[in-house]
Amino acid sequence: MTIIIPALLALICGVVLTTQVGSNTLLGKSIDNPYIPAAVNMVTGLVFTALLLLIVHKSPPSVEQLRAAPWWTWLTGGFLGTAYLTGNILLAPRLGAGALVGLVVTGQLLFAVAADNYGWLGFEPHHATIWRGLGCLLMMVGVVLIAMY
Repeated sequence: MTIIIPALLALICGVVLTTQVGSNTLLGKSIDNPYIPAAVNMVTGLVFTALLLLIVHKSPPSVEQLRAAPWWTWLTGGFLGTAYLTGNILLAPRLGAGALVGLVVTGQLLFAVAADNYGWLGFEPHHATIWRGLGCLLMMVGVVLIAMY
């Protein structure tokens, strides 16, 4: 029962992500430039995140906490976020929403199972099992069906 609310929130995040891809793609088509929406998205995200920080009003991290974070974590999120957004904006018109999201989620799932198995990126190890492998295979089959039909 304790997983139901987080699972529903995760499903809502999926709706939000697909809506973000669609709105950014539509903006790119409207202005005939697929790269500007990624910049608009990041600037808008910065503004809303700054507002969220003001609302939540949690004390800022200490200098020791800032230094403790691996150097690459300060750059990776923004770089990968831009690559992800721009890639989605460019691929959505070619693949359609269903195939694009299915492929993105399948890529996330395959990498997540590997990251869990090896404890990459600070994740606690959750070993890959035959059942996780079967789940990945079924996901890939589902995405192929969505992409083809």
